Amino acid sequence: MTTISLRPARPSDLTFIGKLCARSSTVPAEGIGYPRCEDETELLAELALYDSSLEEFVHVVCDSEGAPVGFTGFLVSDTDDTTYVFGPLLDEAHHDSRTAAAALRLLTAVPTGGRVLFNYVQEENTVLATALVDSGWRADSRQLEMRYAVQEAPAPGTSGPGTPWIRALTDRDDAAFAAVSALLARQHHWSSDPVARLADYLDDGYQVAVAERDGQVAGCVLWIRVDDTDFARLDYLSVDEPHQRRSLGLALVRHTLEAVHAAEDIEYLYLNVDPLNETAHRLYLRCGFTDNVRIRKYVHDRD
Repeated sequence: MTTISLRPARPSDLTFIGKLCARSSTVPAEGIGYPRCEDETELLAELALYDSSLEEFVHVVCDSEGAPVGFTGFLVSDTDDTTYVFGPLLDEAHHDSRTAAAALRLLTAVPTGGRVLFNYVQEENTVLATALVDSGWRADSRQLEMRYAVQEAPAPGTSGPGTPWIRALTDRDDAAFAAVSALLARQHHWSSDPVARLADYLDDGYQVAVAERDGQVAGCVLWIRVDDTDFARLDYLSVDEPHQRRSLGLALVRHTLEAVHAAEDIEYLYLNVDPLNETAHRLYLRCGFTDNVRIRKYVHDRD
């Protein structure tokens, strides 16, 4: 194994970084789970979502002569105190578990982000999975990324009789804001202040729709168009327990799909689902999503 080092990324590295992103997105054995970027433009867009700069949060992996052989880095959320590590993505000549593990050890020593780190890896990428375990990370939950191809799917039909009223929630002065934030926190196990977190999501550009019945919040959905890309992500879907099994989830997803079809230049809508949640999986398949990538989450405590 070549002795490696890390240095901060520079704009002049973007072409090299883009080539590794393209390879990772098309070669499952080198794929990562988040952020899955096809090129350097998409990586910059993901960094922008976190108010992060290339120079501060992305690190180039270099060989003993200082030549770039890969890159890695952080996405740090100030909304929920979560720190994501991506990669390392390595060129073909250096794509081995020892090099990846060495890069991970160097990166975790960088004082960026929080104590607990998360890394999402495409299940076929056994090299990175081995490197994570060898460098002290533990395997955690599995996720299934699903994809909705907007141009290939017919626009969803309008809601039928008995569908709840679904409307936009745009600011924290909305009467439903507290109930929506409490529902999301309970069902998605938010550890940070749910009111502040939902407000941050709105400030970041998330679209939030709330379903109400008899004046009460029955469910909600959050999705975001990622600027400077051709895709959006559906990140949260919640239906309050007393209103489940009444097609509210289906109505909220279809409401989102209507908005995505009406938007300009969105080609794909992505979401992640627990592969063991058969009810949710069937719902998304019914709405036109298809299985895309299977992902494993890894966790590291920098204690």
